[in-house]
Parts: sequence; structure tokens; C-alpha cells
Amino acid sequence: MANFRTLRIYHQAQRQLCDVADVAQGVRFGDLGNQIRRAAISVVSNLVEGAGRGSDAEFARFLRMARASNDEVAAQLEMIATLNNADLTRVLTANDRLGKGISALLGRLG
Repeated sequence: MANFRTLRIYHQAQRQLCDVADVAQGVRFGDLGNQIRRAAISVVSNLVEGAGRGSDAEFARFLRMARASNDEVAAQLEMIATLNNADLTRVLTANDRLGKGISALLGRLG
């Protein structure tokens, strides 16, 4: 386990949360803006909670949840890009890097 503040993926997830907050401001399609904000919050929250658990197995379980929420953010960003005809390449690229970072840490935990 690690102090969450020392995890690069934690800081990436925090930046993603800020990006998502900006992107979600202009979303007018149902509950999509709120849903993507909740998913981005879930990524950060699961990283923090998992890092605070007492075992690598528990940490890995929360990392898997964070990765799933990160995938949800990616899908919703793509929806927003399509609906708003917006270029979200930078945010999607950062999301992909975050997902790879989570997966790499999972791989190191075994």
C-alpha cells in the first residue's frame, strides 16, 4: 500500500477531475454532465480508499474499481465529444494514460 499523495495516478486523477468539471459545464444532454462528474470523483475516491486499505489484495480490488470508473469517464467523454461536436483529444489522451497507469500498478501488485 502507499500514501495516496505519493501516487502519480492520484495526481493524474485529480487533473482529470478538473478537466471533467470543465467539460461537463456545457453538457445539456440528460444527466450526462452529472454522471461523468460522479465517475471522475469515483476514480479519485477509489484510489484513495484502496491506498488506505491494509493489504495489496484490497488495494488491487479498489484499483480495479478505479480503472472501471476511468473507462466510464472515457466513454462519457466520447459521448460528449460526439454530441457537442467537440475536440476532447487532450482529455481523452490523459484519460488513457491514467488507465494505463492504474493497470501498471495493478500489474506490480500481482
